[in-house]
Amino acid sequence: GMSSREASLIAQCLNSNPPLAWLSLRGNHFNDADAAVLANSLSSNTNLRALNVDGNNFTEEGRVAFLRAIFDVSSLASCAASNHNCQVFGLEKDISALNCYNEDYPNKLEKIFAMLALSGDDSFINTALLRGIPTYLMPKILDMAGDQEEEGNSKITDLYLELTGSKRCQNHDVWDNLEHSRSQSCVYDLIRSWVVPSIYV
Repeated sequence: GMSSREASLIAQCLNSNPPLAWLSLRGNHFNDADAAVLANSLSSNTNLRALNVDGNNFTEEGRVAFLRAIFDVSSLASCAASNHNCQVFGLEKDISALNCYNEDYPNKLEKIFAMLALSGDDSFINTALLRGIPTYLMPKILDMAGDQEEEGNSKITDLYLELTGSKRCQNHDVWDNLEHSRSQSCVYDLIRSWVVPSIYV
């Protein structure tokens, strides 16, 4: 099977964004350092839709490298800049709940609004994360809030909590079970917050 040398070559190829939709790297000898190299290559790739890494020598460190490549929760901007097109399969603790839609846009929305909702303590949406967003983009944020998928995904909530070292609470359960009222709840909370009125200052 392949090992570190080939991982670097594969990463270089993925960085060039070839018209490749599916890549299987099953049953090789890639380690955690190789996982980091491969995961980093996803940041500039918009064509790969599925990556199977089953049967390699990845520990939790390698798994987290892939997870952060597709769901960076260090900031809202980092989340938006994550990879939104590639599902990663074959890790011992599954992360394939991320990027499960065929289009990038709903995958991106799902992660951004999960981060906005799950990081708040008091209000439904953590508008503090939006403080650096220019006011002229607020109508776009409202439009995005209304475009969300109705079904919640508790697996994404669990992955967010893992990445942030947070414990599940009632707010997280509410977010997972909103269903048809998810979009309306997000729009309502944005409108009643101080963020949207600032457009008119």
